[in-house]
Order: sequence, then structure tokens, then C-alpha cells
Amino acid sequence: MAIKLDLKDKRILTILDEDARLSNSQIAKKVGLSKPAVEYRLKRFEKNNVIFAYYSVVDFTKLGYSQYKIYFKFQDITLEDEKEIVDYWKNDNNSVWVAQIRGRWDLAVSILARSNFEFGKILSRFMNQFSKFILEKDVLLTEYSPIYAREYLTETKATEFVYGIPEKFYELDETDRKILKELSNNARINIVDLAKKTNLTRDVINYRLKKLKKDKIIVQYRCYLNLHNLGINHYKIIFRTKNFNEQVEKLVKNYVEKHKKATQFLKLIGSWDLEIEFETESEDELYKILTQIRKRFANIIRDFDILRITETYKYDYFPFDVNLYKDGSNNK
Repeated sequence: MAIKLDLKDKRILTILDEDARLSNSQIAKKVGLSKPAVEYRLKRFEKNNVIFAYYSVVDFTKLGYSQYKIYFKFQDITLEDEKEIVDYWKNDNNSVWVAQIRGRWDLAVSILARSNFEFGKILSRFMNQFSKFILEKDVLLTEYSPIYAREYLTETKATEFVYGIPEKFYELDETDRKILKELSNNARINIVDLAKKTNLTRDVINYRLKKLKKDKIIVQYRCYLNLHNLGINHYKIIFRTKNFNEQVEKLVKNYVEKHKKATQFLKLIGSWDLEIEFETESEDELYKILTQIRKRFANIIRDFDILRITETYKYDYFPFDVNLYKDGSNNK
């Protein structure tokens, strides 16, 4: 049963999605509640599994990585076999996102790799172990992808983070890696606990965090929601296009950017060209949005497919093994 949110709840979730490192006192001031009231609501969120993770958005493009997306269709597989595959990708040192999906595919995995060769080794290692369960797979390279704030929860400033656009590469040292590893899936950890986990001083951590933010390696601190526990459905619509050029691309991107239910736009290289993520309260709402898109962009849509994300198993912008990262490799 979905938990019901009032306006204060929605405002707290929106604030956490804007900056998950804000203290409870800072959140209370922004929302107009007491600190104990905010703490009570956060505990309620935890009890009802509303928040999957507080995560740090790391611009992996600046670290020399590209994102590859893999969609898998299973065959002759038991629930135990499926769990083993999910656990494999959850524990992989290069997987950013792992999710159960419904539609044409059964599982989605996003991988970070520094080259096609490295990605090929990662995929081959998996296929060598599990190919008998894979009926079909599709591999897509993300050219670039803007990610947007959840404007539908409550009024918030429109924000956009774009990854995939090449820039000057940034070399991390061991101290940076330690901090990013701890913050990647625990963005609300306090400085004292972070110091204990990394064996670094608070002064060093504060200095490095400011530098990582200034250099835009850490772009934002956000919260990833268990949307189904809020009665919200998470969809991807993937498109094959025709008559597609830079001008049309800007029009589509502008449409997505202004749509309150859209949370991500992806320009892809592979068998599909575009992917748009929407978060809606019902399937009917999603199909109304799709109808609008098909009418507005009829001249460029060749084909489309709808995927529903039913469960997220992993979401981590810095999944790398800190020790293996030292030599630029994360292969097991």
C-alpha cells in the first residue's frame, strides 16, 4: 500500500533531492517545521521504505568513463537463477544501475567503462557464466543525458545535470577515491563518521569536498525514491527516429526539459536513438503523455517501446573498487 504524503512530506523529499547533505535543522528551517518534526517524518520515510538511497551525483565523464546500457531478456530461468544474475550485477565494480523491468526486457544494467574493449571484457565475463539464461540482449551507448529535478512533487527550481559531454579528464588520488566511495551511496553521512570510515581528518575531508564540488566532480547530492511505495510508476519510453537532426533534437530535448513528469533524456547510440524517463501516477497518464509526443513529433518517430521499472536493485555513481581503481582498472 502506497504511503500518503502531505505537502510538508513532499517539500522535505524535494529538498533532499536538491541537496541530501542538508542537516535536519536546515531542512526544518526551509520547510517551516521543528527539527524533531523533520526527524519524525524522516524516520517515517525509512520505516515505509520511501527512500532507496541518498546518493552523490558524480560526473563520471570527467573521470574518463562512458555509460553503456544493457537490456536482457531471460529464458529457461528459475527465480533462484534470476536472483543470482541480479546479485552478480549488484556486486559488479562497474555497474551504476541495476533494475527489474517489465515489457520486452526483464533486466536493465548500466555499466561504466573507459573503452569499448573494457566494456567488452565486462560483458563477456558475464555471458561466459550466464549465457544459457539470456534469450536476447541489446547494448546501447549513452552519447549524453540530462537529468532533471522532480518538479511534480512540489514547486522547485528547475535543475539539470548533463553527463556524457567530453571535458578535460580529472585524476583522482587515493583520498578523493575514499571520500567518493563512502559518499556515493550515503550522501547524508556526517563528517565525523566519514572521517572514521576513511581514516582522514575532518579538515582534509572538508577541503576535498569543496574541491570536488568546485571542479564539478560531485555535481549534486540527491535522494533516490522507491517510487512504487509512493504510488508512482517509473517508465522509460525508447524511440527509433527518422528525419532526425540537431534542430529536431533541440526541440525534443526542450519538450522533455519543460515536462514536469519527465526526469531524464538520453541520446543513445545503437538500435534505439532516444530514451525518455517519466514518473506518473498511472499507466493511463503515461499513455496520454505518449500520445502527445506522437502527435507533436510524428514526423521523426519511426518506432517506440515502453518499459516499466518495477524495482531498483542498485544506483551508484561511483561503484568502483577503490583498490582496483588505482591502476585504472576495475576488472575482477
